[in-house]
Amino acid sequence: MDRLERIVSNSIFSLLCLLTILLVFEEKVFIPLWLQPIGRMHPMILHFPIGFIVLLVMANVFRSQLQEEAFEKVNKFLLLLTAFTTVLTALMGFFLSLEEGYTSEVLSIHKWIGVGVSYLMYFLVIFHRKKIIYRWSLYASFVGIVIAGHFGAGLTHGINFLTEPIFAKEEEPFDKNEPVLTSLILPILESKCVNCHNAEKHKGELDISTLEKLHAGGKNGPLWMAGNTDSSQLIARASLPLDHKKHMPPKGKPQLTEVELSLIREWIRKGADETISLAGLDKQDTLFVLAQRHLSAEKPVAGPQYTFDFADADLIESLNNPYRTVVQKAPNSPAVDVKILGRQTFKIELIAELKAIKDQVVSLDMAYAQVGDEVFDQLTQFQNLEELNLNFTNISGDRLSSLNGLKKLKSLSLSGTAITASMLEELKNPEIEELFVWNTPMSQDEIKQISDKGIKLISGFVPDEREMLPLTAPLLAGGKKIITPQDQVELMHKIKGVTIRYTDDGSDPDSTSNVYSQPLNYDGNITLKAYAYKEGWLGSDTVTFKLVQRGVKPRDVELLYPTTGIFKGKGKLTLIDDEVGNVRDLPYFSWLGFYNTPFAAIADLGDDPPAIQVVAFNYGIDQGQKAAVPASAELWGGNSKDDLKLLQTKKLFYKKEEFRDRTSHMFSFDLDNSKYRYYKIMAYPMEQLPEWHRHKGKKAGIFIDQIFFYKERPKAGSPNNKKLIAQGT
Repeated sequence: MDRLERIVSNSIFSLLCLLTILLVFEEKVFIPLWLQPIGRMHPMILHFPIGFIVLLVMANVFRSQLQEEAFEKVNKFLLLLTAFTTVLTALMGFFLSLEEGYTSEVLSIHKWIGVGVSYLMYFLVIFHRKKIIYRWSLYASFVGIVIAGHFGAGLTHGINFLTEPIFAKEEEPFDKNEPVLTSLILPILESKCVNCHNAEKHKGELDISTLEKLHAGGKNGPLWMAGNTDSSQLIARASLPLDHKKHMPPKGKPQLTEVELSLIREWIRKGADETISLAGLDKQDTLFVLAQRHLSAEKPVAGPQYTFDFADADLIESLNNPYRTVVQKAPNSPAVDVKILGRQTFKIELIAELKAIKDQVVSLDMAYAQVGDEVFDQLTQFQNLEELNLNFTNISGDRLSSLNGLKKLKSLSLSGTAITASMLEELKNPEIEELFVWNTPMSQDEIKQISDKGIKLISGFVPDEREMLPLTAPLLAGGKKIITPQDQVELMHKIKGVTIRYTDDGSDPDSTSNVYSQPLNYDGNITLKAYAYKEGWLGSDTVTFKLVQRGVKPRDVELLYPTTGIFKGKGKLTLIDDEVGNVRDLPYFSWLGFYNTPFAAIADLGDDPPAIQVVAFNYGIDQGQKAAVPASAELWGGNSKDDLKLLQTKKLFYKKEEFRDRTSHMFSFDLDNSKYRYYKIMAYPMEQLPEWHRHKGKKAGIFIDQIFFYKERPKAGSPNNKKLIAQGT
C-alpha cells in the first residue's frame, strides 16, 4: 500500500508540474491532433473528481460514526484517487481550452478555479494528518469545484443556465408587428445554436448572443447572404447529411426541424429583410404560411412537396447547354428550375425542347432574352409552373390571357416590358400572388387602381423628386462573362433614360469616355468598366466586368475524383457551362471543391481536334474554406483516355496578396500546336498552408470552375481590335 501511495503521489506531482509548465508557456503551446481527443475527454472525466470530493466531505462529516483505523484507510485511498483525477481533469481541460472557439472571461474563471482545486487537492495529500487544516481545505475545494462546475456549464449552456428557470419571464403573446428576425428567426437560432455560439464559447468564431455579433458572422463569413440561399452558410450547413462533419447543429444536438429550416430559408430568399413582420405579409405569402406552421408547432407534412414524378437525371443533364441551365431544385425534390442564358442567342426551341420535363418545371427564367409573343404557345404546357420571369423581354402583353390556365402560377415578372394597364385586365389568374411591373409604361395611378382591386402589384421604388439619389451600377445583359468573338456584349440599366459611359482599356471611365449606344463585340479578353448617370440623380459607382474568350469548347468532360462535401457546383457541367464563378459564392454554387484528392478532369475535343496552344483553368481562393493556390498542376494529352502522356508539370508560385479572401485567378499551360483528342488536367492542393495563413499548417483545398482550350493565346481586347455590331444584324 505504501508503494502504491508513493507511485500515485509522485504521479500527481508530475502531472502538476506539467500543468504548471503548460500554463506558464500557454501562448506558445500547440496541441497536436493526436492529443486533441484526450482534451475532449474533459467533459466525461470531470464527473469523477466531483463525486470523489463529495464522498470525502461526507466521510469527514460522519467521521465520528466510523472506526478511526477504517476511516484513515478509506480516506487516504479516496484522497489519492480524488487528487489524481482532479489534476488529470484540469490537464485535459487545458488541452480542450486551446481548441478553436474557447476564448472568454468565463473560460478563464473556470480554468483557474479548476487549476486552484488541483493544487489544493495535492496540498491535502501532503497535510492530510493536520485535521483542522485538512478539514477547512477540503471544504474550500468542495466550494471551488461547485463554482468551477457552474462556470463550466456556462461555457456550454450560457452563464444563466442554472438560474434561467427561476427568473424566466412569463411568455408574452406573439406580436405580429414585431420583425420576423427577432420574433421568429433569432429564437430558433437561440434554441438550436447558442450552446456552441455564445458570448463564452464561439465555435468557428461565431457568436449569436447579440444582433451585432450575429451580423459579424464567423470565420467563414456571414451566416446568410440576402436573397441567396445557396450561398448562405446557415442553410448550407444545416442541409448537409446528419453524419457529415460540417453539419450544424452537430449530430447529437437538437436539430432544426423541416419547418424551422424552411422558414429561415424563405426569409433569406425574400432578402433577409430585418424590418418585415407578419403583419405586413399577405396571408398567402409562403413566409407567412411557414411562420404560422412554426408558431402552431405543426408537424411538417410527410413525403415530397410535389406529387409528380422525378425526371430522369440523364435527361435533365442532356437538356443543359451554353444557352440553358436545367437544375433540380434539391436532391429530394422532383421540381426543376430552368434559366435561359444569352440575350441575342434565344431560339424558341430552347423552350419547346423542355416538353420532356414539362411536368417537373416549376420555375422558368427568361429575363433579358429576345423573347416575343410566340413563347406563350409553349408556356401553356407547363401546368406546374410556379414562377415565370419575363423581365425585359420583347413580349407585347397582348397574349397574357394564355397564362390564365396555369393554375399553379404564383409569381409573374413583367418588369421592363411594354405591358399596359389595359393589357393586364386580360390576366385573370386568381392564383397569382405577386406581379412585378416596375419600369413599365403604367403610371403610378394606374398601378394603384389595379392594386385596389386586390391584385398585389410590385412596382418598385418611387423616389421623392426633391431628393438626389445615387443610381445603381450598369448591368451586363444576361450576365455572361465567357464570350466568343461572335457574342454581342450588352450593357443595360433598369432605369430608363440613363446614359452609360464605358472604357475597355482598363482605365476608369469619366465624362469623356465612350457613351454606350449599341452592343459591342470583342475577339480577345477584355476588362470593361462602366458607370451610369442621369439628370436629377447622383452618378453610379464604376463597375468592372472581366470578359474571357471561350475558345474551343470540349464535346464532353469527365471528373476523375469526387468533389468534397457541399462543394459540388453543377458537377462536371461546372467546367464548361460558360459561367464564371461568383467570387462571393465561392464555396457553394459555382465551384467544384477538392480537399482529400487532387482535381483531375479529362476533356474530349472530338474526333478531329484542332491544334491547341493554350490550356487553362480558373481557380478560386477562400481563406475561410482553406481553398488556396494549387501547389502544382499537370497537363496530359493523347488520343486515347487510357494512353495519355505527360505534357507539362508546373509549380504555382504565389504571393501573399493573392490569398486575400475570396478571389479568383487563371492558370495556363503553353503548348506548341498540340493536336490531341483528350487532355487531362490535374491540380494538387498544398500539403500545408503558410505560417501567416488563418489555417496555418493545415492541408489546403482547391476550388475550380472553368477549363479553357485556345487555338492561340487570347490577346487583350482594346478599342483597336473591337468592332461594333449594329442592333439586329
